[in-house]
Amino acid sequence: MERGVGWNPAAAPGEQWKLGRTRALLDLAGAPDRRVRCVLIAGTKGKGSTAAFLAALLCAGGVRAGLYTQPHLQVYRERIRVDGVMVGPTDFAAAVDHWRPHVARLLERHPEAGEPTTFEITTALAIKLFAESGCSVAVLEVGLGGRLDATNAVGPEISILTTIDRGHTDILGTRLDQIAREKAGILRRDRVAIIAQQRPSVRRTLLRACREVGARCTWVDPLPASTILGLAGAHQRQNAALAVAAATALGVRDGMDALERLRWPGRSETIGDGPRIVLDGAHDPVSARALADELRSRGDQAIQLIIGMYRDKEAARILRPLLPLAERVFVTRPRGARALPAADLARMCRALTRIPIETHEDLGHALAAARLGARGRTVCVTGSLALVGEARDQLGLAPAERLWAGLRCSGPTEAVPTIAT
Repeated sequence: MERGVGWNPAAAPGEQWKLGRTRALLDLAGAPDRRVRCVLIAGTKGKGSTAAFLAALLCAGGVRAGLYTQPHLQVYRERIRVDGVMVGPTDFAAAVDHWRPHVARLLERHPEAGEPTTFEITTALAIKLFAESGCSVAVLEVGLGGRLDATNAVGPEISILTTIDRGHTDILGTRLDQIAREKAGILRRDRVAIIAQQRPSVRRTLLRACREVGARCTWVDPLPASTILGLAGAHQRQNAALAVAAATALGVRDGMDALERLRWPGRSETIGDGPRIVLDGAHDPVSARALADELRSRGDQAIQLIIGMYRDKEAARILRPLLPLAERVFVTRPRGARALPAADLARMCRALTRIPIETHEDLGHALAAARLGARGRTVCVTGSLALVGEARDQLGLAPAERLWAGLRCSGPTEAVPTIAT
C-alpha cells in the first residue's frame, strides 16, 4: 500500500518493462488497441474531467467511445465505461477471468518481466473490452506521469496535455520542467498534440518536446465564460475546450449540449441544500485553488471544511487557499496506509490559521459534527478523492452508473483502426 494501489513487488523494476509488460499483454490478446483510435490524456489537473467531456461529446456525435479513468470513488468498475455507462459486475468478472491465461503466458514467455501490476492488467483489460464492445475510440486517462505509464504502451492518435503543475514530486521530480518532460512522453511523431494553457516554463518545455518528437502541436484556450457546462468551476472551461478540440480532430463537430449534460461525481459535486454539501477531491494546490475560487464565486463563506489527505501531498499549499473560507475545520483521514494522520494535518492547520480545528479519526463523525454546526451554510469535503468516495458512501449516494442523461449514444459501430507507431 505504501507504493500505491496495485503495486506488485514481483514486477521487474527496469524501465523497459514499465511499458513492456502492458504491451506484451496487449499483444498476447491480439493487440486490441490497434482496432480502436486511442486518445491519451496526461497532466496534473483536469485529466478525468477532460476525458469525461470528450467521451460525452463523442457519444453525442454518434461515435461509440470507451472511457478509462482513475482513481475510482466507490467501486473499481467506475474506471471502465462504454458510452458513459460503467461496466457491469458480470462483464467485469468475465473479463478478469479471460485475462488469467494471458497473464500466465506473459510469465512463461517473459520471465524477466516479472508479474504485471493491477494497473497494467486493468489497462489492457479495459482496452480489450472497448474493442469487443464495438468502440471506435478509446479515451484513456494516464495514471501517473506519462512517459512510463502503462497507458503509454498504446499508439495514441491524439495526445492531450491538461494543466501541468507540481504533483507526485517524489517520482516525477520537483521542477516543473522535469514534470513537463515526463508528461510529454505521451507525444507521438506526426500525431496531433492538444495542449492547455500553461505556465511559461512549462510551455517552453512542451514546445521543445513537440519539436523533438515531431508532434503536431495545438494550443487551446478555455471556452468563453458564457458556455454552459455540467461541471462547476471556471477551470472546467479549459478542460471542456481540450475535449472539443480533440472531438473536432476525430471528426465530431456536433453535440455541444453534451458538455452541459455531463455529471462527474466528486468534482465540485453539490448535494442537498440544508446544509449544502460540496464534494470535491482536490488533492493538489491547483485543484485546491480552483475549488476555493468556485466556492467564493458562489458566495460561500464561513464554510464547515472537512479535510483529509495522503502523506505524499503538499498539505500546506493545499490548505492555504481553503482555510480563509472556513469557519471551522474538521480534520480527518482517508482510508489506507498512505493517509496522513489526522493529528499531523491538524497541526499544519493550526500553524496556518486561528479558526477552530477539530480532529476526527472517523469521517462519519466529522460529517455529523460539520452538518450540525453548519446552520444552513455549506459543508465542504475535500483533500482526497478517496475521502470523497467514502463521503458519498456515508451520505448514501450510489456509484454513478452513467455519466450523462438525455444523450442518444450510438450502438456498436465498426471499429476504426489506428496507424501503428
